[in-house]
Amino acid sequence: MQSNYDLIIVGGGCAGLSLAIRLAELGGECPRVAIIERRENYVHDRTWSYWATESAQLTHLSKSGWKKVLVGTAHGRVIVDCDKTPYQSIHSDAFYQSALRKISKNKRIDLFLGESTGQIHKKNNLWQVNIQNTSVSAPQVIDTRPPTRESGDVPILWQSFSGVEVKCSQNVFDDKTATLMDFTEAPSGEIGFLYLLPFSPTCALIEATVFAKHAKSPGELAAMLDRLVKKSVGSVAYEITYREHFVIPMGLSEHMPHSDSSYVTVGLESGGARASTGYVFQRIQRWADEAEQQIRKGSSVSGHKRDSWMIRKMDQLFLRVLENHPERAPEIFTKLFSMNDTGTVIRFMSDEPTVKDIMRIICVLPPGIFIKELVKGIFR
Repeated sequence: MQSNYDLIIVGGGCAGLSLAIRLAELGGECPRVAIIERRENYVHDRTWSYWATESAQLTHLSKSGWKKVLVGTAHGRVIVDCDKTPYQSIHSDAFYQSALRKISKNKRIDLFLGESTGQIHKKNNLWQVNIQNTSVSAPQVIDTRPPTRESGDVPILWQSFSGVEVKCSQNVFDDKTATLMDFTEAPSGEIGFLYLLPFSPTCALIEATVFAKHAKSPGELAAMLDRLVKKSVGSVAYEITYREHFVIPMGLSEHMPHSDSSYVTVGLESGGARASTGYVFQRIQRWADEAEQQIRKGSSVSGHKRDSWMIRKMDQLFLRVLENHPERAPEIFTKLFSMNDTGTVIRFMSDEPTVKDIMRIICVLPPGIFIKELVKGIFR
């Protein structure tokens, strides 16, 4: 261990480890890196999902993939064929262990586990980061922690989900089809649905998901989750092998970079998550690629690239419609996934839409409420 580094990464989660993987692969050309992580060890704590487009990375870590996804409402179901771009998921422990193996092979990277970050300040062009009884320094810091925000800086909606992985005594699930959204009853002003990833006929991740103006705790989603589990497995006996709960802000105000370009903030709440979907894993991989290239060129690392103007405006409009017309959510999502060319909506969700894709999406959405929200946005 040493105290002087070329780069300090604060937070060894998805963003921090994704960059560390790429730097470790540089071998002797890897800069001296310190990763400071508060957890003492890595365990499976979340599941990341994405569409396996041509640009998708780390797909070899996927636990499962599905060539069909389902969107359901009280009035029927839509089965979407996504054979060309399967829907896939990665268990976090597979990602963590893969990253740790690669990092351990490069002696130029030090991982500090169980360390809470204290004061961070700059002195003589070096950032000083205090950790317990010592400090480390480097000319650049990449901070992956959630940024401190003003009290009035709240997202348009919160995506809250609680889930359990269940193992059943008999075959229950169709492991060829993932349930992306199966809408269920929710309190007034909220959008609730079942999200189900069947890893085998007897094992699945079952999640209760809510879009609402306030974040939900595990306790607030417990009754909904219990009801959805019972609905999904019926009378078949099962055991719970894993639990997860997570909250994602949707539609935060634009993240402002640090005044000093040598201090970069990245991650879920710093531009890492897509506003209208919450998808984050592949976006972080793209950022990590760009950061690694910048480091190899000897330039400073930059934060997440902004989405295009069109996508930013579409996301904001979409979220405003869901916020003010939650009862229309089943209709809206059913229309999206009922499009003849399902690649259109998949490319849009994967940050890869063409102008034609965007125009097609606009044409299938209910015009009345979208025009109303568009006009309101002009005068907001």
